[in-house]
Amino acid sequence: MTPDGRSGRRGPENNGLTPERRFPRCRGLENYGLTCCVNALLQSFIATSELKDLLDRWDSSSVREDALDNVPVHLKGVLGAIRDPSCRAPHKDFLRCLDRQHIRLNVQHDADEVFLAVLNFIQQQMDDKVLALEIQSLYRLSVELHHQCVECSSNQFLPSSSYLLSLPLHIRNQNNTLKDCLASFFELQKLSGIDNCFCDQCKTRTPFTHGHRILSLPTILCVQLQRFRYSDSGWMYKLDCSVEFQESLDFQDICSRDVFSKDFQKNEGTKYSLFAVIVHSGTAMFGHYTAFVRATGGSDWFYANDSHVEPVSWETVRETYGGRSRTAYMLLYRREPTQTLGGGEGEEQEGERQEGERQEGEVQEGERPEGEVQEGEKLEGEKQGGEERGGEPEREKPEAEKLEGERREGEKQEREKPEGEKLKRENQGGYKQVGEKQGGEKQDGEILEGEKQAGEILEGEKLESEKLRENQGG
Repeated sequence: MTPDGRSGRRGPENNGLTPERRFPRCRGLENYGLTCCVNALLQSFIATSELKDLLDRWDSSSVREDALDNVPVHLKGVLGAIRDPSCRAPHKDFLRCLDRQHIRLNVQHDADEVFLAVLNFIQQQMDDKVLALEIQSLYRLSVELHHQCVECSSNQFLPSSSYLLSLPLHIRNQNNTLKDCLASFFELQKLSGIDNCFCDQCKTRTPFTHGHRILSLPTILCVQLQRFRYSDSGWMYKLDCSVEFQESLDFQDICSRDVFSKDFQKNEGTKYSLFAVIVHSGTAMFGHYTAFVRATGGSDWFYANDSHVEPVSWETVRETYGGRSRTAYMLLYRREPTQTLGGGEGEEQEGERQEGERQEGEVQEGERPEGEVQEGEKLEGEKQGGEERGGEPEREKPEAEKLEGERREGEKQEREKPEGEKLKRENQGGYKQVGEKQGGEKQDGEILEGEKQAGEILEGEKLESEKLRENQGG
């Protein structure tokens, strides 16, 4: 704050200071020979914090061979050195690297073509393919193509999907709006005459409608307004017509439900906020590129014209709609988070979710369907039933009572069985017990008697054998 209570923002009297000291969120880049196109794109990359975070995770020290020709290595260096005031030319090596990759210095280039070329170099030259794919996914708009027969209305989806890193929008030579251009891009087109397609249902070539369906939306949405056309004689010209765009964008307000594929994630965010505008001034044969950028999480706009940087208002950005030579050519939007802390739609959705869970809990607690019994209620009912029976012990189930009764009856019959039964002698020297006791044991007397009888038999056989030998000897 100044002594008189005003804010500390420096006014025009501080123009002697360098841009990086006056506006630390945005820094100018010197033009080294028709490099305004690359300078404007670098301003948009610098404003894309997600890109810098991914490149910071990459260990570029592993790239040793051909490091001078490696575009992602030099892009990472630019994004890291842009905040360093001591580095006077942070992008000079990046420009030389692009020159060796046939994006020549001192030659005019198309901003959209250079943008796509840089993303392709990242995919080809980064050794960490997982991070390279994540960088591509920042800008990837996945779509699927489908055909619908006009005769039988059968849908024929193509088996493969495609993606766009930059969304090319056709504009008309009159006043346009970005919403109309987006709706026109996803509008169904009719194929007829020589463009008829074969229908599997009709078994013949019939007229078809052809269109795109959104599979997934990117984190960073890049829109290219196709202002350059070719005349019938082959000359290129530029359309300076007006294309009105807003700071916020919602695909659900622009496109119908049919535009979204059935595989589109419903919880995926569809709202976007504008953070960079690449502007082209001049004609198709000769022009100049500048950029309007807004830092991540900030609301202030800055205008970067090569090394010159100044703060501007949204009204100044709107002057690039068209109708004059300085027109918006590329628009970059950042997707807003689906739920925000601190209010708004996020709180409302969270409140609805909690309310639904509370109502579901009430149904489970007090409004259960008829016949559904909780375990606690069952135990409580059994306890109350026992108290009503006056403390009687709980009776077992009828099947258990039956088995218990049969067991007791068998024990009773076993006790009432006769003490013994007479047995007859079956073989010589053999014997059977006279009595049968309950435990299966024999009396000691019976055993001794049997042994005595067996001894008498053996003695008799011995005497008979001796008598036989005497007779033989005589």
